[in-house]
Amino acid sequence: MLKLIKCEFWKLKRKRLLYALMSLSLFFPLILAYMAKAGTGFDAVFGLLVTLGEPVMLPIVLGIVAAMLFFMERDNDTLKNLHTIPVFPVKIASAKIAVLFILGLIYSLATLLSSMAGGLMAGSELVNIGEKIWISVVTSVLYTASTLPVVIIIVGLNRSYIFSIILTFFYTMFDYMLAYGGQFASEEPAMKLISNIFPAPTIYRWQAAQFVSPDSPAYSVIEPYFLPLWMVVLIVFIIGAISYLAIIKIYSKHES
Repeated sequence: MLKLIKCEFWKLKRKRLLYALMSLSLFFPLILAYMAKAGTGFDAVFGLLVTLGEPVMLPIVLGIVAAMLFFMERDNDTLKNLHTIPVFPVKIASAKIAVLFILGLIYSLATLLSSMAGGLMAGSELVNIGEKIWISVVTSVLYTASTLPVVIIIVGLNRSYIFSIILTFFYTMFDYMLAYGGQFASEEPAMKLISNIFPAPTIYRWQAAQFVSPDSPAYSVIEPYFLPLWMVVLIVFIIGAISYLAIIKIYSKHES
């Protein structure tokens, strides 16, 4: 499996667009560094990046990379060559998905490092780095898993890159609006259900608990809607596992 993952990275090495996409992890921190100069502080900048920046940028980046990974054999007309080697399609697809998780982790940690650099340039004190690394790692895994449902459609329809980019963008925006559409203040059963079964609202209900201070006036309002990490992991794991099995099944049909 490690050799297959390495092979997938070698394939991506030729894709210049990948480098441009990954560099986006440095974009938001540099802008938000100006906020740190205004007295916002490193903690607040990191919180904005994790709760507002990554939920938008990370799924979009991973959706585009997923299209690259799963379209490579089709575009290079190498699908027939895979039948001549003793490697099952399930292993190839699993390697591609593993690459998405690795890139998601790299993106998230790069975001943390660049926000630290921005904080230092702004003269802000860097505190609780270990906790922030933990939050970054967990956030990357959760949002990568939450991207897998759109990968099902990308692999299943097997269309163009432009279609995949548009699809990923709308999926991300829809999920993002559900997370930040005011469901915390809503008593409607439908909104409560959405905040429990859709990825972004579920993840945000854990993230909010990490960054909203108990002294904040809004804390008492949204505190009942916080979710513990184990519950968020369980929900996202179920979504990711079902998506993984669907991707494997669809990709195997392409290979046969």
